[in-house]
Amino acid sequence: MLTYRSLLCPTDFSEHSDAALLRAEDLARRLDAELVLLHVVEPLLMPVEYGLPSSVAVDYGDAATARARQYLESAAHALRNRGLRVRTLVRQGLASEQIAEVVKSEPIDLVVLATHGYTGIKHALLGSTAERVVRTCTCPVMTIRVAAAKTSTPAGREQATAL
Repeated sequence: MLTYRSLLCPTDFSEHSDAALLRAEDLARRLDAELVLLHVVEPLLMPVEYGLPSSVAVDYGDAATARARQYLESAAHALRNRGLRVRTLVRQGLASEQIAEVVKSEPIDLVVLATHGYTGIKHALLGSTAERVVRTCTCPVMTIRVAAAKTSTPAGREQATAL
């Protein structure tokens, strides 16, 4: 029988990620598994006008990493208060690559992540982090679609449906 001792739930702090976190929380509770929350700070691509370099002096990576740590710790605190074992991680880079790297370097048994469900031109331009994670991860991946996650449960919490 498969044993899931550690679940990874990447988040971009969106409504979509919140739906995935609800499912991951439920699974972690049922399986008595540790929940690892991950946020990846992706590089900020700024268009350059007329060939001139950007004049932004803020170090986006460090500021975004610090803010992500605060958000993750706040979420982890709430989850711990509900009886879960939770760790947080913040990485910098491309989300799909960093998620796969965490799976390789940490004892992760299952990834639970949201898919934004982009189609058409939006999918072609933005791609799909979830798709790339499914293709590159060395452990099972459960994707949560928000359209399916909008059904209400008797407890009044959103319920996500795995694809």
